[in-house]
Amino acid sequence: MKHLLVVNVFFSPRSYGGATVVAEELARRVAADGDWQVSVLSFSDYGTLEKPAMIRTRLPEGLDHYTINLGGPRTRDLAFDNPAVTAMAADLIGRLRPDAAHVHCVQDLGVGVIDALDAAGVPVVLSTHDYWWLCERVFMMNNHGRFCGQERIDQRVCAPCVENASTLPRRWDKAMETLPKPRVVTYPSRHARARHEANGAPAGGVVLPNGVTAPGPDYPAMRAARRSGKLRFGYIGGPGPIKGWPMIERVFRALDPNRAELILVDAATNVGQSWWATYPFGPLAPYVRIAPGYTMETVDEFYAGLDALFFLSTWPETFGLTAREAALRGVHVIATDCGAPVEHLIDGDTATILPGFGSARDLRRALKAIERDGLPEASAAGRAKIAAEVKSFDWQAGEVAAMLRDLTRR
Repeated sequence: MKHLLVVNVFFSPRSYGGATVVAEELARRVAADGDWQVSVLSFSDYGTLEKPAMIRTRLPEGLDHYTINLGGPRTRDLAFDNPAVTAMAADLIGRLRPDAAHVHCVQDLGVGVIDALDAAGVPVVLSTHDYWWLCERVFMMNNHGRFCGQERIDQRVCAPCVENASTLPRRWDKAMETLPKPRVVTYPSRHARARHEANGAPAGGVVLPNGVTAPGPDYPAMRAARRSGKLRFGYIGGPGPIKGWPMIERVFRALDPNRAELILVDAATNVGQSWWATYPFGPLAPYVRIAPGYTMETVDEFYAGLDALFFLSTWPETFGLTAREAALRGVHVIATDCGAPVEHLIDGDTATILPGFGSARDLRRALKAIERDGLPEASAAGRAKIAAEVKSFDWQAGEVAAMLRDLTRR
């Protein structure tokens, strides 16, 4: 049996974000096939430990999970490349001697993990998520909370927004030095590949859409049983501008509280924190209900209680997992025209798509129309487009397994 090392900044039971869902679901499926023993490397920051320490646990699925724990504050430069963490990762790689590695997000673990795998001769599949390789702030959002507008990255534009402008040249050079080392680099959308390759990533990257957990057989009955007299709008992003919260906060209170409800998912509960516990909702409070972060086991229960999902991203997202989860379950998506997340949607049919990155005026107009006329019924063509274009984790795992077989055969 071959040995695969999966690397991601978070991993179960410390699950957080769409990329972590992808890493977890693929790792479980590859392990279940029986051809691979799967180990996992992740990062944690419990306590105030100033030197990294390794924690090993055994997950219920039979995966060995190694967490490099490093507490206390860290500069963004150290989160990008930390020699102490790299040394610990290199030691683990030397002990495990994996036949291949599937690397996802390496925030806080650092790019040195890929250096260590390369030095050990381990072939790597790197699956990119967001724009961390190009942008210290990950989402190409400037210090005013807006998309910086860059197609080709200019470090002079980046300088006012980063923690320490003097580290920008080194970060950029190191990223471009490291990206050619994996044998395969995958991108979750055409948008993501184009922007990375336009900025110096090696040509020939593979577009590999992320998988989505399909609704279970009980979902239709669950959804029918949870019908409500109110329009129930869900929001999964936090209270910052990246996912459009300021627009929602400003506009939603124009609706009738007897007819509209706003369900906020506190995804930070999955890592022992909270976005909303002390948030001052003010006039918005009568509309709000807080829901804990959901898991792949409770995803159907969450979406069964929604009529529409807000996906008001203010940057050109690379994929949009929740927009696909919702659409696959017949939940109307109210989205900005933010690139990859709306590729599978049809405006006025399966979605309400606001122009550009949206505005309070456009959102208010859309919500008032929905309050007045109700949500549009998805057409057969709209549902068929979703069914054809939204891929399953089983499909994605099959693609990854084929890549790994090819790499290890070579």
